[in-house]
Amino acid sequence: MYWRLTLEETPNVDSLDHVDGRFILHKHHDQDGPHLDLRIEMDGYLMGWRIEGPSLEGRPWATEKAPHALRWLDCDADAECVDAGLYMLQNRPGGGTRTLLLKGAHGVKQLTAERVPGLPAPVARDLVNTLREHNVEPAAASQLVRDGLAARRRAVERLCGLGRELDGAAFDASNWRTLLSGLSLDEIHAQLRAYEVRFDQKYPPSPVSRPERLQEEPERTGAALSIVRE
Repeated sequence: MYWRLTLEETPNVDSLDHVDGRFILHKHHDQDGPHLDLRIEMDGYLMGWRIEGPSLEGRPWATEKAPHALRWLDCDADAECVDAGLYMLQNRPGGGTRTLLLKGAHGVKQLTAERVPGLPAPVARDLVNTLREHNVEPAAASQLVRDGLAARRRAVERLCGLGRELDGAAFDASNWRTLLSGLSLDEIHAQLRAYEVRFDQKYPPSPVSRPERLQEEPERTGAALSIVRE
């Protein structure tokens, strides 16, 4: 499950109405790179988020952490303690948004966590299998998706342009877009090729180059002929 976190200043708040427990914010670096671990005390254990990147600024992405022992409130191990203190929940867990007030070393700040739907398990499985099949690193997946969407968009726009030119008002671009949305890129290109063949039949392509016509000037004509004879 994924979350987007937003940290905001609270200029008019300098204390908590009540305390729900302690929190600690660790900076850590593991095999997946630098990140923050925000742990909050709840019902005798620690819950929280693994936050991508080195800072809470810029609405970072986060994933929920598994329950941890309370000893992490007082143990840094190979992590670095960035902040620690007390927190108050402003809404109870269970919904799509959690809001906390964190009272740490630098005053009271508000942290809002918004749940972002993740990929369904079958979709994630197919994506991972496809990347492995083509020997593609996971980090390249998002760019490949963008490239594929751009290629589909260009192919669809070209087909619609040819269709309007060849069929005029009889060409229904909306229906074609709906039809093409369910096809693979190869299938879209097959449909596009059929329109390209029709277009070439109606407007036969001109030769790539044409022989240059000599201007009717005796001097230039004689010079050109002398070059040919040589």
